Amino acid sequence: MIGIENLTVGAGTRTLVDGVSLRVERGRWCTIIGANGAGKTTLVRTVAGFITPDLGRVTLDDRDVGSLSERERSRLVAYVPQHPEIPTGMRVLDYVALGRVPYHGVMRAPSARDRRLTTEVAERVGLSSFLSRDAASLSGGERQRMVLARALCQSTPVVVLDEPTTGLDVRHQMTLLELLHREVVECGLTVLATLHDLTLAGQFADRLVLVHHGRVLMDGPSHEVVRSPVLEDAYDIGVTVVNVDGVDVVVPRRGASGAFREPR
Repeated sequence: MIGIENLTVGAGTRTLVDGVSLRVERGRWCTIIGANGAGKTTLVRTVAGFITPDLGRVTLDDRDVGSLSERERSRLVAYVPQHPEIPTGMRVLDYVALGRVPYHGVMRAPSARDRRLTTEVAERVGLSSFLSRDAASLSGGERQRMVLARALCQSTPVVVLDEPTTGLDVRHQMTLLELLHREVVECGLTVLATLHDLTLAGQFADRLVLVHHGRVLMDGPSHEVVRSPVLEDAYDIGVTVVNVDGVDVVVPRRGASGAFREPR
């Protein structure tokens, strides 16, 4: 579903993504992990079509993202940013309904089908009782569910998420990721995400891609990546992985970090 071929993205004299090639199959969940500044956000924003690569290309369902109009791209991929902007004075219902704009356009009112899909998605993510509220009044967890609902309203085969659990407590993190996982399992959604929490990343993703200085350091099944010694090299910290009820829990070890040193 997602094809990334020899992707290189720079900013000034810096290379942020360096020759990355990946393929993500339909109905799979792939999470990009890596230390701060590794190139994760640049990579997923390029896949979503917000950044034009210097070299290489991205394809969605074998269609070159660079050749698509904004409306065509919005029908293939939905993007959930790390820090979404929420317009003031907008109801939750109206914000979620923005996901249908690629289908009815800006100047036309949503159809009965658009309105039905909006309320159905809101119900799926547990927002039905919030639809008349001001979007800016929601808590962090409620707001993230609302942003996810807008993305799901686009009815795209691919959703790209950049740190979707930022600022959420552990309960809301799990709620959001479980909602997303249900969409993958039940609807065949293809997910490309970034996550800092390695334990959560390993629980939900079918596959982890570890990036370091813009390059792929390791790509494989989640349990193999979190247990690889390469992980310690990429984060410049010692970790211990403990299996708790079938879940690999990644625990950083005190006194085993290179904090405040230049990363290797």
